[in-house]
Formats: sequence, C-alpha cells, structure tokens
Amino acid sequence: MSKTAKAIAKLTTNIAKLTERKNKIAAEINTLRDQRTALKVAPAVAAPVAPKAKPAAKAAAPAKKAKPAAKK
Repeated sequence: MSKTAKAIAKLTTNIAKLTERKNKIAAEINTLRDQRTALKVAPAVAAPVAPKAKPAAKAAAPAKKAKPAAKK
C-alpha cells in the first residue's frame, strides 16, 4: 500500500468512529428532548387533577372526626 492509501484508510476509519459517536449523541439528545416534553406535559395534566382531590380529602376529614364524637 502506498502512503496515500494508508492515510486515506486511516482517515476513513476515524470518520466512521466520529460518525458513530455523533449518531449516539444525537440519539441521546432526542431522548432527553422527549423526556423534557413529557415532563412539561405531566405537570399540566397533574395540576387540574390535584385540586379536585384536595376538596374530597378535606370533606372526608370532618366526617372522620364526627364519628368518634358520636360514639362518646
């Protein structure tokens, strides 16, 4: 092999390695973007549900207090 052919083969190998790394990083970035959008959507969905649950818990608490008072 000539020096030029060896250099080209070496560069080709390095380019392949760098491309593989680039693809892995791009996939990781896409995964993180998906996680971020999921986290942005989750609080918006959970927020309306939480206030509905709180009044029910408050309504249940006085009922529990009334039962022991009735037993006495």
